[in-house]
Amino acid sequence: MKVAAYMAKKLDPSDAKILQQLFEQCTDYAMMTDGHPPLSSAAADEFLALPEGKTIEDKFIFGLFTPDNSLVGMLESIRDYPDTKSWWIGLMMLAPEHRGKGLGSQFYQAYESWVAQQEAQSVFLAVLEENQPGFAFWKKLGFEVIRLAPPQQFGNKVHQRYVLRRQVISIHQHQA
Repeated sequence: MKVAAYMAKKLDPSDAKILQQLFEQCTDYAMMTDGHPPLSSAAADEFLALPEGKTIEDKFIFGLFTPDNSLVGMLESIRDYPDTKSWWIGLMMLAPEHRGKGLGSQFYQAYESWVAQQEAQSVFLAVLEENQPGFAFWKKLGFEVIRLAPPQQFGNKVHQRYVLRRQVISIHQHQA
């Protein structure tokens, strides 16, 4: 996946060290979500976290790298979830100094083009009710709220989450 002068590539557990550095750069998100800084195992744990019924083969973590090969963003996704024609984004983060410049939108659009090639019809995600900037970001990209999930414990905090969905624009629709 190409995003402007940046490059997105699939990460694997051997990338946990650089992913951990990104988690630590995004401490603001961990504080909002969990009420504490990221655990020292946050990146390693991210590679293993799976919804019920999914395997590690269903998990894709993409890293977004600058032209000088620094990791500045990540997008974690599960294929065929919650159904066989959908992908679920579990987490998308950008380093604070790279936010607000359109990079997140470009990263998502490159991801959607890629999942369209995998024959996905929808992308789902959940946004914490407290995360109003994140909620506004996803709404601007055309995601629609489909339900409010019941409260769930995250670290020291309990959150309600909006579940959002966006229909994937297929390659054929892009060419029309």
